[in-house]
Amino acid sequence: MKHLLFKSLAICAMMLIGANHVSAQSFLNKSKKALSSESTKDKTDPVENDTVVKALKWDKIPVYTAKKIVLTKSDGTPMLNEDGTPVTRVLLVDQFGNKRSYEAVQAQYEAIEKAVNRIVLKVGSGAAVGALSGLALSKGKGKGAAVGAAAGAAAGLALSAKDIKEAKAQKKSIKQQKQLLEAYQKCFTAEGTPIDASVDLSNVDGFDFTAGESVSETAEALKAELASEAFNSSDDSAWSL
Repeated sequence: MKHLLFKSLAICAMMLIGANHVSAQSFLNKSKKALSSESTKDKTDPVENDTVVKALKWDKIPVYTAKKIVLTKSDGTPMLNEDGTPVTRVLLVDQFGNKRSYEAVQAQYEAIEKAVNRIVLKVGSGAAVGALSGLALSKGKGKGAAVGAAAGAAAGLALSAKDIKEAKAQKKSIKQQKQLLEAYQKCFTAEGTPIDASVDLSNVDGFDFTAGESVSETAEALKAELASEAFNSSDDSAWSL
């Protein structure tokens, strides 16, 4: 009787172990299939395409600030308002000196955010599948399972360490840029003139639009820039299409 009981318990234990292994393997297969489907879907979107993501040039992604521009006449003398103050404009300018319209900057960051999110998804999914692979191969046996899962995760992340770091920093930057755009839109027209002269521009949602060094530019030159295609279109030099 006792022998029969032990035998029954042993059979039950083997069935449980087998079920767990089958479940893990099934989950792994489903995950791989889902990721494969997602990868196929991405190929239809030129922004999220792997080729674009791999060609992303992190050091060329523009970061904008609100720059005050003092307008001058053609001879270089400052233009003055009726009250004697300099005529100024506030425009969005990146670290390379390029001026862009609000709409162009907004569209540009939407595109960059998609590319960055694609990297995060790709790296995160690779790590998850790697961990599942390690777990399945170790057959869920104690220390071996932990080592196998860790090895799988490392394999999924090893080639993307730089992308992870850059994507994390870029997501933080994009969040700050969006906040800047929202504050800027509240205060300025498309030409960079204040919408309401009574608004205190030194503190708009935490942004001081009166701070920082100003630059001088002739009114004619600025007018030409505002009408140019470059000012009114997004910059895609951060990736190769």
